[in-house]
Amino acid sequence: MIGDLWVLVTLLENPARKGAEVDEPRLLALTEADTADADRVDGLIPVDRVEWDAWRTAAADYQAAVADAARLLALAERRAERAAGRLLPGVRRRAARAAESAFEAAVADYAGAVRTATTGYWPIHCEIRRRLDSQAAARRWVEIRSRFAGRGAEPVWGWSLRELDDEEAAGSVELTVFRWDGEPPTGPADFVSPDRFAAQDLDRELLRLRAEWTVRRIVWDEPARLRVEQENGGVPFALWWRAVTARVDASEKVVPPRSGDSAFAAPPAEPGRRRIEVLQLPE
Repeated sequence: MIGDLWVLVTLLENPARKGAEVDEPRLLALTEADTADADRVDGLIPVDRVEWDAWRTAAADYQAAVADAARLLALAERRAERAAGRLLPGVRRRAARAAESAFEAAVADYAGAVRTATTGYWPIHCEIRRRLDSQAAARRWVEIRSRFAGRGAEPVWGWSLRELDDEEAAGSVELTVFRWDGEPPTGPADFVSPDRFAAQDLDRELLRLRAEWTVRRIVWDEPARLRVEQENGGVPFALWWRAVTARVDASEKVVPPRSGDSAFAAPPAEPGRRRIEVLQLPE
């Protein structure tokens, strides 16, 4: 069961070495409380005792593999330096060329050893990162909930309904959500609700409509969403909506899409980077 222990996270040693740059990143590992602050990562994550032992052993194996490869690399580098410092010109040239070739081979071997060790440890690194991100998201959600407690009570929201011409799904409709205190949508509608809803009331109303009709899609009026985001310092509308409509009387929620230009939107993944999508365990 996840959560028997709450432990700190640290960064393992950077695998890059002088003269032997590698493409692999620094990896995350579990740590004791007395780890140097320079390598400590902010946040605690939950693990069970089996994970604690297994992941620590895997990190030690990774470090041992990198250290052994680094030892061979350093030995090849010292040999190359000694060969370059010999006095006899003919011998020095031959020895230097041989030592340089050996060092180049050691650099390639080192990069391969780091890549192999990283690949073996990568799922654990990814799971640690996922749990760190999960804890950060939970803290952010608590902050958002606290910030917007009691908000969204103004009865400014409305909806319109348009039946779709769909032979395969007769009776399907499109809903549009808008604000009465803004510019109403200009698109066609078969019915416009005369009522004005607070955010929580509209959230329940949308669930009722989904139960009554075959709702093919819900269109959230873009100016209305952007207005809310502007009024709340750029917090994404979907996050604001979740915070002000949070409740315990329903197991599902109609969630609007994220604004594409939101300052809170996650950056795209860098090309060529490893994907962190392994060991996606339940909380």
